Amino acid sequence: MSESWNEHAKNWDRDQRVRSFADQAFASLIEHVNVRLDHWKRKRILDFGCGTGLLSEKLAPLVDKVVAVDTSPDMIDVLRRKEIDNVTAICANIDDPDVHSHAPWFSGFDLIVASSVCGFLPNYAFTIGVLSKALSANGFFVQWDWYSTGNDVFGLTIARISDAFEDAGLKCLYVGAAFAVTFEDGESPVLMGVAAT
Repeated sequence: MSESWNEHAKNWDRDQRVRSFADQAFASLIEHVNVRLDHWKRKRILDFGCGTGLLSEKLAPLVDKVVAVDTSPDMIDVLRRKEIDNVTAICANIDDPDVHSHAPWFSGFDLIVASSVCGFLPNYAFTIGVLSKALSANGFFVQWDWYSTGNDVFGLTIARISDAFEDAGLKCLYVGAAFAVTFEDGESPVLMGVAAT
């Protein structure tokens, strides 16, 4: 999968739809988990499937540390070139047991965000289980994914997100509409899932 994303890395940040997705995801995050509150200045966040770090850029000024991880080395290279002081960009696959069982950086997150990534995962429920174990007590998991009716090639349904949260032992706080992104042939709705430990 990282090969296909590598092809997009160079021009990713120039795509207005990509930037709009990040802007709207951040705005909806503030509504559900207000990372602008002072106590977040001491918190640690994982941006899972970070791409070039458009969401990491928005989170970095508000928190102590952002760990941004993606399987695409080219996406990670773009993020590293941004040289954001408190963002550590890592090229890794968290489904790899060497990462989720042994990587010292993969634990103790107060918030994990996943923006337009979970619907592309080969084993979504398994990955949510892995991510849930990396959350600290009173931690949050927030994802945004393309809405699927269940017949689409990619995307997620409300039921699938809710079930994955439950299977991972997370408390589901919200699953539903977040915003829409405009394409040439119309709008594509985006679902948001919010869960807590």
